[in-house]
Amino acid sequence: MKSLIRFIDQKGLSVVALILSDAFWYFLSFTIAYYLRGILLVDKLKFSPLQHFSVYFKIVPIILILIIIVFYFYGLYEKQNRITAVNEIILIIKATTFCLLLIMAGSFLQKYDYSRILIILFWIFSVIFMNCGRFFIRKFQRYLYKKNVGIKRILIIGAGKWGRKVAENISEYHDFGYKIIGFMDDKMQPKNSEYEFFGNTTNILKILKQHKINYVYIADPAMSHENILNLIYQCENTKVRFKVASDLFEIVTGGINLNEIEGMPTLNLDENQNTQIIYKFFKKIMDLSLSIIALLLTSPLFIIIIFIIRVTTKEPAIFIQKRVGQNNEVFKMYKFRTMYKDADENTYAPKKPNDQRITKVGRFLRKTSLDELPQLINVIRGEMSLVGPRPEMPFIVAKYKDWQKKRLEVKPGITGLWQILGRKDLPLHENLEYDFYYIKNQSILLDIVILLKTISTVIFQKGAY
Repeated sequence: MKSLIRFIDQKGLSVVALILSDAFWYFLSFTIAYYLRGILLVDKLKFSPLQHFSVYFKIVPIILILIIIVFYFYGLYEKQNRITAVNEIILIIKATTFCLLLIMAGSFLQKYDYSRILIILFWIFSVIFMNCGRFFIRKFQRYLYKKNVGIKRILIIGAGKWGRKVAENISEYHDFGYKIIGFMDDKMQPKNSEYEFFGNTTNILKILKQHKINYVYIADPAMSHENILNLIYQCENTKVRFKVASDLFEIVTGGINLNEIEGMPTLNLDENQNTQIIYKFFKKIMDLSLSIIALLLTSPLFIIIIFIIRVTTKEPAIFIQKRVGQNNEVFKMYKFRTMYKDADENTYAPKKPNDQRITKVGRFLRKTSLDELPQLINVIRGEMSLVGPRPEMPFIVAKYKDWQKKRLEVKPGITGLWQILGRKDLPLHENLEYDFYYIKNQSILLDIVILLKTISTVIFQKGAY
């Protein structure tokens, strides 16, 4: 029940209305299609009679769930506040057709005898009725927006070129309930703006509360990453959602599309819906299974590396260092030794390949990332994950500001966005935005993508030393 309430609170009653509307029109479409095929066509065109309605009715709930899931993945619930009526019609046709193909495939595999004409009629009525249902909902939403009900109130931080571009783009979506309340900027005022200017961001909490802001768009490319994240952290206890409309995450997203209002990257430090029990369960299975397999396959390599390190350095082959993990818990992280034993442990990691602390063997291990292999043991022990933020040293974490401690809410990983988007070329403690992007968007699919990209990054030895 709490999850349902949270879902309604975050997605809005409009999404619930869409789901109920789709369910109603779906059932009505099936009922009309059944009686048209089963009664009218049998009497008039002498078609063979259908099985009793109760036989078909048994699978109706399953197909209903299937349609809602497919509609969700087609963005018909997530994107309902930013797609035009024409695009929505196209998406409904695509999603309904895909459902039809799934139903036919499932019936074939189960050797279930079904009427092809019934399925076709059901598809036709579904497309017509579901679009009609959404048309009425859109009309009702427009009526509510005119009454200032359900309006999404927006504050833009940045009064320069980016801010004006964002305002121009958002203004085209006024029919969707988006309303710009005003601007804030620490350095300049908007020129000839039709919107109110609230000054600098020092009083942002007051403005958010006073004007009941729902969204804050950060549109100041000159604003430092640290200031952006610090600003978001200040507003963490509010229900405001932040959307970064600068080039902060361009390297992650591959660019910013201002032709679609929600195409701009979102950085939201609220509780991530992906960190649910199902995601954690499958992530744990993936971590354990892949780590055990990798450990077994590389065990001969372990023996060879340990032997070479011992012979060349006369020092312990496994390097053990304290790192800070999830919930600020300190654990012992394992690596193959790559630096001389007298090197200071409480200092930053090497940033150059010719660092004098690195041994000759260590240079090769770091270049090929083989020094990370013992961390598979940390994954099996549950202290780390295959994918996640890199575990940081305690003396660095001790200097964290409050907003930086957000990265400690998930398990650290052997690899992550930081590694595949530059690795050692980007100092870990200075590029925490990659960790925040991962925390916000973490999913099994993203984990798999990062693991696959890590393989190619290691093969080409990009940024490792």
